[in-house]
Amino acid sequence: MNIKDHYSFMSKLYLQQTVLFAVVFIVVILPNMKRTDFLLTNMAGVAVFLFAVYYFFRCVYFTFKKNAVSFALVHSATSLHGNTYLLFPSHNSQTVLEAYSSDGIRRWSILSLKGRERRERLRYFSLGEKGRIFKVHEHGNGHTGYMYINLNDVIFLGADKPLKVTLKREKGKQMSFIIESDCYQLKKPYSDRLLYKNGQAVMTVKKGLMPVTWQQFFHPNTPQLKFAEQLTVEERGLCLCLITLF
Repeated sequence: MNIKDHYSFMSKLYLQQTVLFAVVFIVVILPNMKRTDFLLTNMAGVAVFLFAVYYFFRCVYFTFKKNAVSFALVHSATSLHGNTYLLFPSHNSQTVLEAYSSDGIRRWSILSLKGRERRERLRYFSLGEKGRIFKVHEHGNGHTGYMYINLNDVIFLGADKPLKVTLKREKGKQMSFIIESDCYQLKKPYSDRLLYKNGQAVMTVKKGLMPVTWQQFFHPNTPQLKFAEQLTVEERGLCLCLITLF
């Protein structure tokens, strides 16, 4: 999957909304405006018209972005920074987070498992029938980890061995996690997220620092996820799961 699919979905969504508001304006509002001069009807007409215009320009914006990304993908754009990704909202209700590299390709995703897949994973790891389970997946390399959460336990299930996570909520916008002999600390200054491991920053999520060369494909305020270079794939999956806890 690539970012073109996201832009294509958004452009179609805003096109549908534009058509809907245009139909309401033409079929419902205009006839009533001709028959009566009530202020409420006129105000409703103005509001519907403005919504239709807004959604139209949003449709044009995402269509432009889709075309720009299509050009980059066709010409084999490459990721500029191997440790930096962009976060986009997902259209899948089960998906908590999706991270794309600068070439527009989806690299990471976190999903909240439900239904049959959730039951299968709970039985596979002998976790009983209660609790939530999240899957973190690195696309391309096939690495998959799981985070299990219930009233009493938080466990990260990676390729090596289960890791028990002990949560400790601190004052203000921060939380600590004790995992074996390591201490992770998550801070949330403003809209950013900073994750530290034993006092050293290992992952950040920030807005407003996008390189100029990326802005023709992505919105300048798109959140950017950055890993420390020394993290293993397993540790990256763990860090991504930790930010979903707070």
